[in-house]
Amino acid sequence: MLLPRRLLSILGVGMVLMLPLSTKAQSESGAAQRVAIAKLRFEGKIPKVLQDLFARRLLEGLSAARFEVLTGSEVQATLKGSQDLAACDNATCYQAIATALAASYLITANVSESNKTYTVTMEIINGRTGKVLASNRERCETCGVEEAGEKMGLAASALRERLETVSRGPARFIVKSRPAGAAVRLDGQTVGVTPLDVDLSGGQHLLQLSHPGYDLLERKFIAVSGVDETMDFDMVAIPSKFPFRTAGYAAIAGGVLLMVAGAVAITYDKDEASCANATKDPLGHCPQRWNTRWWSLSLLGLGASSATLGGVMLFLAPGAGQTSLGAAYQASF
Repeated sequence: MLLPRRLLSILGVGMVLMLPLSTKAQSESGAAQRVAIAKLRFEGKIPKVLQDLFARRLLEGLSAARFEVLTGSEVQATLKGSQDLAACDNATCYQAIATALAASYLITANVSESNKTYTVTMEIINGRTGKVLASNRERCETCGVEEAGEKMGLAASALRERLETVSRGPARFIVKSRPAGAAVRLDGQTVGVTPLDVDLSGGQHLLQLSHPGYDLLERKFIAVSGVDETMDFDMVAIPSKFPFRTAGYAAIAGGVLLMVAGAVAITYDKDEASCANATKDPLGHCPQRWNTRWWSLSLLGLGASSATLGGVMLFLAPGAGQTSLGAAYQASF
């Protein structure tokens, strides 16, 4: 007869609270990568003594020189209730937890018991993406306490080996920019244009993006081996050197002068022109008349166009801390 099952959702702190100090060792690169036990859950009739044993075997199996393993008590103290670990089951939530803990990877473990049969399921989660990198499952039928604890240790060791393989691999970075097509230099070497997918060794790197008409963008960042990350940048347009304001005032002034000239020219329309005495009529008037209407209309039209253009230039003229399109500079993180 199967024993009744009950679900005990317990945060990592719940089952790892009585563990000794976490493993804090230096990796080959000089700084250990953080691995946090985010969840340790139990289902079925698992006594408290066995729960503590599972927790110890989990920590022992994960411990390695390359990693600093954060236990439940440390996780709880860091998060201070800001994240609900028991309810966390998606990439966004895991990313937030990993960021708060400064952890490269998260570990989740589930132990279920039914009629003295124990099933141990564990997962490695990429802290940057929140996605599952690897999983392992161990089953122990009709096991005693020590045998069940050994299965937990085996599952943890298998997961640690997978974690070591992942963490020794290069970091994968996807670099994007707006606008696309920016030249990418990494540590002084040209490596391509955006969007760019590149593998990097762990450690600090210098990224430079350049694009015609935009300011040079520089960023220093730290790559974590085996971790994928996407970097997306908005480049800042270089302010135009065209003297919009000066040209605008000059166009307005020129437009006003042209319109004044047009207004004066219309006053001469149909006026008597000068001519030789031989061509004058008996009353002494010259038969020729000035025709300035079209000249006047042309000058008025040109003047209005020039003044309008000047107003547009003044509107486009950049103010302090703005581009030539009037968009304020915004610092990219």
